[in-house]
Amino acid sequence: MAREIKEDQKYKDRLLKLIPSEIVAAYLVLSGIIPEGSARWGTPIVSIVLLVLVPFYLWRMLDVRRTSQLIITMISFVVWVYSLGGGPFEAWELYQPWIASVILVLWTLVIPLVVNPKPQPATL
Repeated sequence: MAREIKEDQKYKDRLLKLIPSEIVAAYLVLSGIIPEGSARWGTPIVSIVLLVLVPFYLWRMLDVRRTSQLIITMISFVVWVYSLGGGPFEAWELYQPWIASVILVLWTLVIPLVVNPKPQPATL
């Protein structure tokens, strides 16, 4: 399944392509196995490594070439990490549940509306 956003896609399809689901799943697994005493530095390290992997994963595995989509998906990963309970944000005492909820809802609603789709070549 190609992850590139195109003009003829509906809102839901665009949204799903802007959520780094594989990377979020990897984060959930990895953060779940970090011992509680190591969470202060373990979750930030895991988060940063996965954040750096987002564009490479999308580019190599899913053939996404648009820089704007790669950057937006990286930001989406940060939003999801924040909303999932803080991770590094909680370790650094920056996490507020209500802020996480507001950011997640607004990001999820607005981003697919403002992302310019890739124009499709005309067909005969």
